[in-house]
Amino acid sequence: MGDLKNTCFVCKQPVSSENSELNTTVNLPVCVECKSTDAEKKAEKEAFDSLADGFVCGCI
Repeated sequence: MGDLKNTCFVCKQPVSSENSELNTTVNLPVCVECKSTDAEKKAEKEAFDSLADGFVCGCI
């Protein structure tokens, strides 16, 4: 993925401050076309599900 600040986390299209808002759940930009859609909710869930990918717990 390109620059996270300039890409809609749902549709992966370039965005600017004029045509996007910050999704406060995942703290990533979302374009006005994807805002409040089922696709946005699905992308939020996928973002949370992948948070631990590649990490190894050091807990004992």
